[in-house]
Amino acid sequence: MSLKDTLPRGRLWRALLLALLAVLIGGLFVESHPHFGIDAVPGFNAWFPMLSAVALVLLARALARIFGPREDEDGR
Repeated sequence: MSLKDTLPRGRLWRALLLALLAVLIGGLFVESHPHFGIDAVPGFNAWFPMLSAVALVLLARALARIFGPREDEDGR
């Protein structure tokens, strides 16, 4: 299974982008109170969780390749 096979297609991809856009636009109307330097960046509340989720998915895929059953084994 390649990475291309696991990417969302069609409506799901558009729904994810629309949700990200909605959060970015909504963040313009909310007053933020940054505690660290990076959370003062515009759109931080939208792109940071998205990038964190992508990083966790990639980490899970890497760990599954390392610790998962081999293709030549039957999984017992």
